[in-house]
Amino acid sequence: MSLCTIMIIDDTADHRDMLSRLLRAVGYRVLEASPGEAALNQARGERPDLILTALSLPGQPAWETARLLRDQPALANTPILGASVYNPLLTPARAEALGCADYVDKPFDLDDLLRRIMQLLPGAPALLAA
Repeated sequence: MSLCTIMIIDDTADHRDMLSRLLRAVGYRVLEASPGEAALNQARGERPDLILTALSLPGQPAWETARLLRDQPALANTPILGASVYNPLLTPARAEALGCADYVDKPFDLDDLLRRIMQLLPGAPALLAA
């Protein structure tokens, strides 16, 4: 059975590194990307099973990342899990309207993050189900 692949898009290398280590430890294949056109190209080429992206990134209007990802035909069925520091304007309904399958607040509750990933990926590692 092949590993599910999660792409992490975040402007902070420390965030990407922490999430990568966590997700690899529970059995996922992880791709890391800084925001921008290179991340979009990498996502189109790699076709991850899920994209975990910060929704507010430098150089882009807030939440533009989710829209840009959702507009990619190759990623039309890829679930996007949006993440952002608390913002009263960003509700789960707003995140869904932006094309996200789900939304989590930063800083992450790691158990909640893993639970949401498992819900979005039918092939989640068995370790998560325990």
